[in-house]
Amino acid sequence: MQIAALNRRAQERYATFVNNLDLVAEVLVEVDKLIDCYDEDAMAGSWTIATQDELKALRTKAFDELDRLRQLGKKHEAELVSRDWRF
Repeated sequence: MQIAALNRRAQERYATFVNNLDLVAEVLVEVDKLIDCYDEDAMAGSWTIATQDELKALRTKAFDELDRLRQLGKKHEAELVSRDWRF
């Protein structure tokens, strides 16, 4: 009984983990729209922020890291859904 409850809880946590990865990916897709709206002239003389190319590079890096995390999760899926998670 106790093992079944731990297993169910581990499966729920893994499902939450995967859903959160999907949610972050959706948000990163929306970032492209913001980057495309970037107006360098509007920033002249005021705050300095990253250029449009720098923002695209940061978004690409974030996607790469998200994919790497997704691959690690998939690689260890059997272990993650069979044992209680430790924090």
